[in-house]
Amino acid sequence: MHINLEANDKYSIQAYSEREIQIDSVAYQSSLIISSQEIIKDWPIRAVNELDEESVWPLLRYQPKIIIIGHEKQGHFPSSLIIQTLAKRGVGLESMSIGAACRTFNVLLNEQREVVLGIIL
Repeated sequence: MHINLEANDKYSIQAYSEREIQIDSVAYQSSLIISSQEIIKDWPIRAVNELDEESVWPLLRYQPKIIIIGHEKQGHFPSSLIIQTLAKRGVGLESMSIGAACRTFNVLLNEQREVVLGIIL
């Protein structure tokens, strides 16, 4: 699905599906991390329940105020340990569908908020 938000950011998401994300006319088919500064390709996460402190660390390197995890499994959430660990650092965590995550990320990015998106494909 194409996103029609007018975004000036280099890393705004242009389109998405359950298997692919398009950013700056490049299609990505594996899990990745997106911030306002860069894209980390091939994030080695394939399911929400694989998130642990080690796999969350790359998301924290940008010092976000909020981390969004986009995935295709509704009703699946990161462990309470991960949520508590991030809360202690003052970082909010949201887990949602890929479409909702992409749209939310673009809005927050456009507002110049400190946000990082982890997409699980």
